[in-house]
Formats: sequence, C-alpha cells, structure tokens
Amino acid sequence: MHKTINWSGYEWITRERWGNVHADKLYCYYNPSCVFIDNYKYLHLLTKKEPKKFKIRQGDQQTVIESPIGVGLISSKEKFGYGYYEIEAKLPLGENLWPAFWMWSWEGWPPEIDVFEGYTDNRKGYLKFNRFNPFGFYNLNSNFHYKDIKTSKNANVKAKTHFFGFKNPATNFIKYGLKYLEDEITIFYNGKAVRSLPKDLLQYFKGHSMNVIINNHVTKEVDVTKENYSDFIIKNFKHEPL
Repeated sequence: MHKTINWSGYEWITRERWGNVHADKLYCYYNPSCVFIDNYKYLHLLTKKEPKKFKIRQGDQQTVIESPIGVGLISSKEKFGYGYYEIEAKLPLGENLWPAFWMWSWEGWPPEIDVFEGYTDNRKGYLKFNRFNPFGFYNLNSNFHYKDIKTSKNANVKAKTHFFGFKNPATNFIKYGLKYLEDEITIFYNGKAVRSLPKDLLQYFKGHSMNVIINNHVTKEVDVTKENYSDFIIKNFKHEPL
C-alpha cells in the first residue's frame, strides 16, 4: 500500500522501503493519503485518524493489528551520495508530533543521519524554556547512529538541540541542510553550521549511499479529533553533489 510521487525533480515512495508499519510503533502507519503536492509544488505531510488493519509477524506468529493513525512520509527511490542536502520547511503544529528530515544507508541500518527531529508536547508547539536562555529555544534535535566496528554494537552520538532564535519553526519556513562528505559531516540551520560529526566517527559513514526520508509522525497514540490533525509543509528538496 503506497504510491510513487514526483517532487523537486526526484521520485519518492510514500512509505518506508521495508513496509507500511513499524513493529515498535504500531500506533501509526505510513498512509499515502497523508501525502500531497499543492499548486505551488509544496509538499504536505499530514497526520490523519484513519484506522487500518495490517498483518505483522510477531515471533513465529502472524498477527492482525489495527493501527489508528496515518502519517505522511516520503522515501527516495534514488540512492544519494556525497553532497549538500537541504529542505525548506514549516513544521506542523499538534500534540506529540515528531516531524523529521533524515537519511539512512541503502546498504543497511545503521548508519543514520538525522538532520533534525522536531518534538511537540501537549501544548502542541516546539518552544521550550530554559532559565539560562531567557529567549527560549525550540525542541529540534540532530542525531547520528552508527555501528561500532570494534564491538559490532549499534551506537549513537547523543541527540543535541540547536535551534535558538526568534523565528518559530512552525510559523516560518526554515532551511535545514547537511553537508555529507568523506572528510566532513556538518548540519546547518538557516545557513548556519550548528554541528559537525567528530572526525574519529567519520569512518562509520564513509562510502554509504543514502536513502533520504522526510516525514510527519507522532511519538505515541494521540486523540486525533480532526481528519487532518497536522500539516508539515516543505517547499523543496535539493541535493548538490560536492
């Protein structure tokens, strides 16, 4: 259950490459009706209360489950390599949302690069307050996942919040960028470099082709009372080989 769309010069599918529902997040699924392109060629990723049943395997048994919430997601059909990646987007408003712009290796997970993951709370916004920063900051995090060659165990570089400023990412279009090179991985917010992967960890990402994903999401089951509960709007996506 998915469809293929053409947007920003590339083809995308409306679910993850491996399927429509995540075994650890059965409260939502990837719903193609939560993805559309408007007259301005902007991409919209919604969340919607539209229960659907799925057959999943749990251990040796196949089980039928009903997932209550559909979320919008697009996954690239093209393998991307080194270069600069960017979207310009306005984040969705709603309770317990989890929009993201990220990528993981075509060769297998990990590695994974999360350019940003946004989190709302029950107040339906991203603003968090900190006494050390009187202007507040927004709950947008970057993260890196990799497999340690020495231990063969999955690891991650601790998620880090970067988004300071007066522009609310839910009411303004913000540019989120990534420079992915053999000798540098750097994340940019509105043209400003906010984080670089430590040099000693670059070896875990070297040479991987990337599957690019943009999604709306929820962190848990929420009481979706409206058909269209939230709207993640993305003006464009670009990849410039470097």
